[in-house]
Amino acid sequence: MAGSGYTDLREKLKSMMPYRDGHKGGGGGGLPREPPEPPYERKRRHQEDSGSEPSDYEEQKEEEEARKVKSGIRQLRLFSAEECAKIEARIEDVVSRAEKGLYKEHTVDRAPLRNKYFFGEGYTYGSQLQRRGPGQERLYPRGEVDAIPEWVHDLVIRKLVEHRVIPEGFVNSAVINDYQPGGCIVSHVDPIHIFERPIVSVSFFSDSALCFGCKFQFKPIRVSEPVLFLPVKRGSVTVLR
Repeated sequence: MAGSGYTDLREKLKSMMPYRDGHKGGGGGGLPREPPEPPYERKRRHQEDSGSEPSDYEEQKEEEEARKVKSGIRQLRLFSAEECAKIEARIEDVVSRAEKGLYKEHTVDRAPLRNKYFFGEGYTYGSQLQRRGPGQERLYPRGEVDAIPEWVHDLVIRKLVEHRVIPEGFVNSAVINDYQPGGCIVSHVDPIHIFERPIVSVSFFSDSALCFGCKFQFKPIRVSEPVLFLPVKRGSVTVLR
């Protein structure tokens, strides 16, 4: 996470959106109206409701979208099976410590089939937001999540720096997503007002996949075919620009 020209990202967010200070009663002033629904969202919803087959134009548009998404992705294999096993043991220790209540409240975020562990910085999102929608995510006050463990610096971040995936000092937030079998996370964009790019993800424990352009429906949960399906191997690094 970073903010150009600011030593503390909270100062940047405050200057951009003073009426959204803090998530615990901070700030004042009026709230903005909900933004109008984009025309393409209305069109897409109409097409889904009508059950019509996609046209050649729509297929070409999806292919172009997939090409653009893929152009912003870089993957490389950095971690050996032995290195993965060492890191995975550390992750298991994080899970164990969380179950014993040894972390701060906002370090751990639990959801069905997925637990999330924030280190360095944490932020509100999804159902935690007072108002839904992009740009509403807020950083927790400094110190409300635990610091990045030393083993993350030693075993993960250092290797990323050595292989010039990221520059020295780039990382001040590390998040562990622990998925159970069948677990996933719905389509989202990591908040652009909080995260500097690139977003760097390292996969452990098993092979998996990233899917782009999926449309979710709930109760029961259903998902459309992705625009782009990206295999992710254990020990691989995925860089999203």
